[in-house]
Amino acid sequence: MPEWLSNYQAGDNVAFSDFMSGRIGYYPGAGFDGFLIETANKAHCLHSFIYVDYGHPRKEVEKELSNEGTLRGYHSIGRVEWSHEDLMPQGDYQFPSYLLITQKDPRKFIAENVLPFCIMEVYERDQDRDDSWGAERLAVTYLFDDGIATYFQLFVMQYKKVPWLFLLQDNGWDNNYDRFGKGGLLHRIICHYKMFPNFVIEDKCPSGIWDGYHQIDNVKPDIRDIRGIHQRIRTLYQKD
Repeated sequence: MPEWLSNYQAGDNVAFSDFMSGRIGYYPGAGFDGFLIETANKAHCLHSFIYVDYGHPRKEVEKELSNEGTLRGYHSIGRVEWSHEDLMPQGDYQFPSYLLITQKDPRKFIAENVLPFCIMEVYERDQDRDDSWGAERLAVTYLFDDGIATYFQLFVMQYKKVPWLFLLQDNGWDNNYDRFGKGGLLHRIICHYKMFPNFVIEDKCPSGIWDGYHQIDNVKPDIRDIRGIHQRIRTLYQKD
């Protein structure tokens, strides 16, 4: 567990850089799908998660994060809100136009009249659960933004680190301007900067997973754990 998380008390002013200092699980276009958190927590491999989506208004996100049933076996012990300056103290980096094929700059996709927000909820395991259930504490950050632009700004440019675990589910058929999977803008960014996540949970993307990954064969899906948005078996991959 990261030191800042083990020492956290309600009302503490946590720096976003402290949150980013440990392993991160990243889920663009996440909605309220808890699969990434549940899977990583059972494996005791992650404590910090970033969910990115621009499909849910602030009040809906706040209600979901504070709901006692959101993370079964856990309860919220505090919330931290970060501004754009907290995330990007030097401002946004210029997005390279040569990577754009759709001619749509991801920074300008979200409606200008909608104010972005970034909320972290800190959860603690209920007293009637033990380590077999999962970590003692978890931190879940929900960012109202574009998943592709966020990957470029936060991981590639600002912190120069990759997510330890990435959930790849293509939502290009929905509200997204481009797909997350193979051949899309995110793929071009990852290849150009060589910023490949260590592990990827892939949800049967129509375009497939990015090049340079192999499936981990000894991981068997448990039908009881298939609670994703589309109720499909998801596959675990590792970077070659």
